[in-house]
Amino acid sequence: MKQHIPLYYVNPKDGSEMVLAPGGWFRMGSGDDDKDASDNEKPRHLHHVQPFYIGITCVTVKQFRRFTKEGKYDAGGDWQKDDDDYPVRYVNWKDARAYCKWAGVRLPTEAEWELTARGYGALKYPWGNKWEDGKRVCWDKQNGPKGETSPVYTHPDGISAFGTFQQSGNVWEWCEDAYDSDVYKRYAKGDFGKPEKGESRVLRGGSWLNGYFHKYFRGGYRDNSYPRDRRYNLGFRVSRTVIF
Repeated sequence: MKQHIPLYYVNPKDGSEMVLAPGGWFRMGSGDDDKDASDNEKPRHLHHVQPFYIGITCVTVKQFRRFTKEGKYDAGGDWQKDDDDYPVRYVNWKDARAYCKWAGVRLPTEAEWELTARGYGALKYPWGNKWEDGKRVCWDKQNGPKGETSPVYTHPDGISAFGTFQQSGNVWEWCEDAYDSDVYKRYAKGDFGKPEKGESRVLRGGSWLNGYFHKYFRGGYRDNSYPRDRRYNLGFRVSRTVIF
C-alpha cells in the first residue's frame, strides 16, 4: 500500500501553512541568455532535491511573538514594529534557526528555495519571465500600507507555480546554506551537498527596499549576509523534510 503524502500541511507547533514540493530534477541557475545574471548564478545545471514542504508565506510577526514568549527567546525589540500579519523582520540567521528548532521545522536550502520560486523550468520570476513593471511585488515603487513591507498574503498575482507568496520582494529570506559564490560549478558536476562552512549565509528574493535594479527580484539572484545581522529587510520562511 502506497503512503499518501498530503499536498498541504499545517505545522502543529506554529501553524505555518506549507505546500508540498515533490522534488526531483529541475533547472537551477541562470544561463548566458539572462543579461541580468551574475557569475555566482552560473552555470545553469540540472539539480536534484528530495521532496519537501515549504512555507506558503514567510513567518509572521504573530508567529514570532509566540515563539519568543514560549521559548523565552530574546530577539531584540525591532521585530515588534509591524502588525501581526506582516512578515517578521529584523531577524538574523541565528534567530531564524532558533525559531525553526522551537517549531520543529528548518530553514529551506538554497536549492529548495530556488525550485519553489522558479519552478522546474527556471522561470525568471515566480510568475513568469517578464518583470511587468513590478506590479506583482512589494518593492520601493509599490510599498506596503505603511511605506515599507506588506502583509504576507498580499500580491496574490505574484505567487509561484507552487502557490508560495512573495518569493520576490517584501523581505529578503534566509536560507540554511553557507554562502559560496562558486558552488554552482560544483553542483554542475553532480555534487549537490549544500555548503556548510562560511562566514555568511544565503539570502534570496529581494525586498521592499530594492528598486532600481530589477535583477534583485529574479528567482536566480543570490545574496548573502552575516548570521548575526538583524536588518529591516530580512525575514524567513520555513521548510520541512518529507518523512516517508
